[in-house]
Amino acid sequence: MVSGAKRHVGLMLMLTGLLHVIYGLFAYASQLQPLITEGLWGTVADDQWDRGTAFWFTMFGFLLMLLGYMVDWLIKKKGIVPPAVLGWMLLCVCLIGAIVMPASGFWIGLPQAWLLLRM
Repeated sequence: MVSGAKRHVGLMLMLTGLLHVIYGLFAYASQLQPLITEGLWGTVADDQWDRGTAFWFTMFGFLLMLLGYMVDWLIKKKGIVPPAVLGWMLLCVCLIGAIVMPASGFWIGLPQAWLLLRM
């Protein structure tokens, strides 16, 4: 049985993903606006790095929310401890990200990875 803060790691991941999306919508508003005004189809070309960065930054937040939902569902609905590989992968991504980009939000994922590994 998972208890304490470990029980809420899925919710923490979902909230981190939501924060990622909200931040992305504000920080990249000028880059994301053409995706809406010009239509979604084909509005991120190979030479438009600013739009691509904005798009993938925002989409990664949705992927974090999906991961968080799956972890939450496993723990609370099925009573299954998520596989350790989730914690290890999150730890690797966040650790490498924090080293490469120290002034970033990768640090937020480290405690969540630690909680996943301690289950």
